[in-house]
Amino acid sequence: MSGFRNRPTRNGRVERPDGPFVLRAGLPMPGAMPVADAAELVVAEWERQAAQGQISEGTVGTHTAHLRRLVKFATSRDAGLVCDLSTNLLLDWTNAANAYTGEPVPDTTRYARRAVASAFFHTCFRLGITDANPAQALPTRKSRDRYVHPFTPEQIDRLKGQAAGRHKETKGPAALALVLLGCSSGEVGAITVRDVDLTAMLLNAHGGGDRYAQRWLPIDDPWCFGQLAARLRALADKHPADWQDRYVAYDPQPGKDDDPRRRAAATSMTVGKIIERAGLKVGGVTRVASITEAVARRVFLETGRVEAVAARLGLRKLDDAAHLCGYDWQSEFRQPGPDGDVR
Repeated sequence: MSGFRNRPTRNGRVERPDGPFVLRAGLPMPGAMPVADAAELVVAEWERQAAQGQISEGTVGTHTAHLRRLVKFATSRDAGLVCDLSTNLLLDWTNAANAYTGEPVPDTTRYARRAVASAFFHTCFRLGITDANPAQALPTRKSRDRYVHPFTPEQIDRLKGQAAGRHKETKGPAALALVLLGCSSGEVGAITVRDVDLTAMLLNAHGGGDRYAQRWLPIDDPWCFGQLAARLRALADKHPADWQDRYVAYDPQPGKDDDPRRRAAATSMTVGKIIERAGLKVGGVTRVASITEAVARRVFLETGRVEAVAARLGLRKLDDAAHLCGYDWQSEFRQPGPDGDVR
């Protein structure tokens, strides 16, 4: 029996099985292919998906690096064929210590390895290599309640004052403005001048992955409008030849690749420094997301609609938007058991 479940493919993740399994020509049985050969075919397929915009090149890069390590680990365990990759072997690999330091790896690394193993078998299914999915039985990340701590309107004003208080600084205030308008940290680093239409007072937020959808955002905050206008003027003066293609809140580093993850990290750091300078940084409590949470609360108070919050922030799931508004959907219905007990 196949270990796969048919689910629709969504942008931002490796394509899932979307049809019946068809054994690849030349294979005597499912899984009868060397792991290294299967890995090469899988990586080539991921690169094809990246070229079509299904997944990012960054995802391909990190997935490929982990997959190479899995191949090396499988070889050391005499698991030469794909059909030799059992759940126990994959579990040992996800829990394996760092090869360079010998130290235990953090949970984030273990779950990243699990995700790569799962993606590998999803792609193997699509390529006709195997219909088994031993990665499906690996432990998954336990869901836990997300702590929400939005900044108050007074604290938002304090952030604005701190951001605008630095002489001739335009990048930091622009980054804060983008977050205040509803952009996620990943989107802030992707916004270019062409995405900002000051005449129409609209902003094109790119979306990303399973969580965020592309959308137009209204530039409905006068302070944000002023900071974006100042930033665009500064970029036009400094880079007259190509200013419209410049990132609004990120300055590329010479000699380094244009990596979306680097941009997202840099812009988050920029906004984080504003929070720190404003004296609002509280470890484990406030963070850049506290600004987004404040936006969610404001939109909800203005409209009374969770859908409006989801539309503003680009959240694909209403549950995520509801959580930011202070709600968590839970069904009150419980099916009684054979003895009438309700769990």
